[in-house]
Amino acid sequence: MAFIKSSRTSKTGNICPDSDSKPKLTGLHESATPMFLTPYLLLRLEERANNSMYFMNILYPFLGALFYTLIALDIIKTTFSSSGGGRITELVSRAVWKIFFLVSGKNGKSKLLEYAGPSILTCTLMTWVLGLWAGLFLLLLSDPDSVVNSTTLSSASPLEKLYYAGFTLSTLGVGDYKASNDVWRIITSVTAFSGLAFITASLTYFVQVLSAVGLQSKLSLYINSMGKTPQQILANSWNGKDFSSFFDNVSDICQMLMQHTVNHHSFPVIHYFHNSQAQLSVAPAVVLLDEAYQLLEQAVSQDVKRSEVKMVMLQTALDSYLEMVKEGFLKNTSPQEDAPTPDLWQLEEKGVPLKKREEVELTFKQTLKDRRRLLSSLLEMDGWPWKEVYQS
Repeated sequence: MAFIKSSRTSKTGNICPDSDSKPKLTGLHESATPMFLTPYLLLRLEERANNSMYFMNILYPFLGALFYTLIALDIIKTTFSSSGGGRITELVSRAVWKIFFLVSGKNGKSKLLEYAGPSILTCTLMTWVLGLWAGLFLLLLSDPDSVVNSTTLSSASPLEKLYYAGFTLSTLGVGDYKASNDVWRIITSVTAFSGLAFITASLTYFVQVLSAVGLQSKLSLYINSMGKTPQQILANSWNGKDFSSFFDNVSDICQMLMQHTVNHHSFPVIHYFHNSQAQLSVAPAVVLLDEAYQLLEQAVSQDVKRSEVKMVMLQTALDSYLEMVKEGFLKNTSPQEDAPTPDLWQLEEKGVPLKKREEVELTFKQTLKDRRRLLSSLLEMDGWPWKEVYQS
């Protein structure tokens, strides 16, 4: 077999190999190596494909069942529980609110914040739908023959299985694809029934949320109708000897505030329904009411007659609401703005018997320091300053 590539003639006339060339074998050596390795490589590729298929047959049903179960539990916890929303719903709600709050410049008067609540409901619904859809889709992918064409009986492609999962959950029942065997028929039936139940529960939940938001606006408007500032509320209620007109409204206020607190436990999403008008926003209204209560309790002379039962009722309602907000929404009670010390000149002009000014200022700065920090955090979380409570 020839292996010399080229040669050249020396000065003596002898033929010698080309110094730049190297011997090169042709034929058997180049072709024999891949032919020898081909069966081994094919075997390795087949083993790898089988291992990948086996892995996917385990991974797909596991992820599918996990997705579907987590979303189903979140829907059940959110729509049927009276102790707050599911974990996924809470994460979606806080993320959407944070985006709206930052984009609006943390300004409570921004019209943009009025879209935060409806957007949270929409994003929550989309999360539920996509989660259930993805869960069923992954389950169907675990078996190449899980879904077949109703006419040709050929196996459905992944895209066709995605379509099948969608119309199964929406209970449309198109019928151009069907489950291939009894196991998949049962899974299809279960997911179809659960899809119908979850859709119905979601719609009912949204109606209840909107009803709770209406009560929230009603409470805010009711409190603001009594006065625009804490001092004005007490001044308007003073008849020369007591605050009987204030206590006449306490029962209704306590009832609405307690109902609002209960609604917060059942539908935490209502906390993110914002109104750009301060008089219709619940955070400034509650702070306004609490400051009026504290002025009545801490600044007005003990000689003035009070309804002790209604004072206890009002304190309990306010404490319950603030405790609920602190546990569920206020992770950081370090506000940037300090609560102002209330001015008493308006009450003095009305002839209301008051304690010494120094004693009142010390009480609001020291005794009520922690409570008023909580109120400051409540206002800041909703984008409002203290000037919306103590309007000049």
